[in-house]
Amino acid sequence: MENVLYDSLRGKIALVTGAGSGIGAALAKRFGGLGVRVVCVGRTEKTIKEIASWIKSSGGEAIHFVADATNPQQMEALAKEIKNTYKGIDFSFLNAGGNIQQQTIENSDLSQWKEAVDLNMMTFFLGVRISAPLMRMNGGGRIVLTGSAMAHYASAKNSSYSAGKAAARMIANTASLELMADNITVNEFIPGPVKTKQALINYSETDLNSPFNNPGEWVKKPDDVTDLLLTMFSLPGLGPTSQIFSLARR
Repeated sequence: MENVLYDSLRGKIALVTGAGSGIGAALAKRFGGLGVRVVCVGRTEKTIKEIASWIKSSGGEAIHFVADATNPQQMEALAKEIKNTYKGIDFSFLNAGGNIQQQTIENSDLSQWKEAVDLNMMTFFLGVRISAPLMRMNGGGRIVLTGSAMAHYASAKNSSYSAGKAAARMIANTASLELMADNITVNEFIPGPVKTKQALINYSETDLNSPFNNPGEWVKKPDDVTDLLLTMFSLPGLGPTSQIFSLARR
């Protein structure tokens, strides 16, 4: 039944950044199982190679490429590799990011603050920058950004993360207008609280103020969010763009 539901994805080519763990790894595997050819990208070769190998051993097609998604030169090298291997892409899941700096504004180290903003803003800017020409080669495509509810409301000690994600949201809005004529849509995905490695570092499961202990929230595993993502990538070219698809309940 799943293969029928997502049959339109078969044979497509997808770029997944942050593919070595968490939501990126979960979606890369789902893509591979549905016949999507997957380009797994991340900073740690061991993890992205393992994901690509898992896809191939399960009968799918995948390659891996080591790149820091905040580095323009490395992202351009990624684009060249994709062009040489597949010519173009159909899907781009720009998932690289994370909340790596939690401190008050007054006590923040400026270099660490800038690094945290870039991890959530520059990764998306550069991702769109390389994805757009690769999608034009294939007649259009779908770009999905992993956003956050914290891009839309303030939270103490999270200024860098909120600022980075809010900036990425504005880049998504701008890109959706710039790329609409090329049959390229750009949408934001907000997963809500997901038990990823980084999230479990930031938030204690025993802390009553943790997102993991909000009675109004659905606390998820990475696999729980992939159905919505697959639906977003299945939407028609004349479907929604510059929209927010959220699993957060706040």
